[in-house]
Amino acid sequence: MVPLSTSYAVSEAFGFERGVDRGVGDAPAFFGIFTFLIVVGALAVLIPGVPLVSMILLSQDVNGLILPAILVYMLVLINDRRLMGRYTNGRLANLIAGVTVAGLIILTGLLLSSSLPGTPLSG
Repeated sequence: MVPLSTSYAVSEAFGFERGVDRGVGDAPAFFGIFTFLIVVGALAVLIPGVPLVSMILLSQDVNGLILPAILVYMLVLINDRRLMGRYTNGRLANLIAGVTVAGLIILTGLLLSSSLPGTPLSG
């Protein structure tokens, strides 16, 4: 799922034709990105001696680390009246989103500090 959603996101960002309902000739960038990501993922898994469970957990850790940055960026976009018009967030939605993002930033900080040797959270 991640290669497919990434292909959609990159194609959307750069204005490339996209969609699995299109042919390779109609959306070459989309299918090129998708194929590249599948191949890179397959090659990473095929490296001899790599602990696969650790690789899965590492990828989820990276996702968790970048989530606060993505949410802050989304909040900036959703509050841009030029971009969203009358669909911008209201005060209550911004309050809930702000508290959620602040909580995620705190949790991300705790995750990072727990991985530092010698800290109380490192176990």
